[in-house]
Amino acid sequence: MQWEKFKDQFHESWHDKMRPFIESEECDKIYAHLKERSKKGHSIAPLSINTFRAFKETPLTHLKVVMMGMCPYHTAIQNQCVADGLLMGCSITGKLQPSLDQFYGGIERELHNGLNLNYIKNPDVSYLARQGVLMMNAALTTEINKAGSHIAIWEPFIKHFFQCIETEGAPIIFLGKDAARYKKYVGPFTWSFVTSHPASASYKNTEWNTEGVFGKVNKILKDNNNYQINWLDEYPPF
Repeated sequence: MQWEKFKDQFHESWHDKMRPFIESEECDKIYAHLKERSKKGHSIAPLSINTFRAFKETPLTHLKVVMMGMCPYHTAIQNQCVADGLLMGCSITGKLQPSLDQFYGGIERELHNGLNLNYIKNPDVSYLARQGVLMMNAALTTEINKAGSHIAIWEPFIKHFFQCIETEGAPIIFLGKDAARYKKYVGPFTWSFVTSHPASASYKNTEWNTEGVFGKVNKILKDNNNYQINWLDEYPPF
């Protein structure tokens, strides 16, 4: 029954991988917790229809890169959740968040030496999802005004996820030390990178340092698949 309720939130290419977890007791516990908190009047972000949006936007068959942050935006603007189901995405309100602004700035400095004047600071990061970048958080939900409140309940799902993609060969980028704690679930022959989270640069009022990760990932993709990601929303996706 649970699978019938959630399967349409996943692209069909994920169905065989995700169905066992959605039908598991571990998923029942997640669902029960979310339902209980909601009944007690706690608002949860993103909207339930967007909980698994990353897996709808990026088919497993097109997976090129995994980018993982920690938890969705825990804020709301005029009673609308800022979180839209994709890592750092803020398309529902259309208001660019500081962490996403830092993300774009860091990429532009790394790949274009600060000279690219044509890219768009798009609140909607689905242009990356469509290129095969799985834009996900380690906690797929959070409570409004309670950052990180659901981190613990989603860990079994994250463990299952990394088992699902172990043979896919997709490089993984962990944004921040909190997300990087899940590196323990990554297969031994998988490329993985850890950088600071763009949000940390916003807190410190500095520029985010990408540590060259986007160029490194593109080189891996080019060498192995003759494919590269357009990290800035400037050209149509491949």
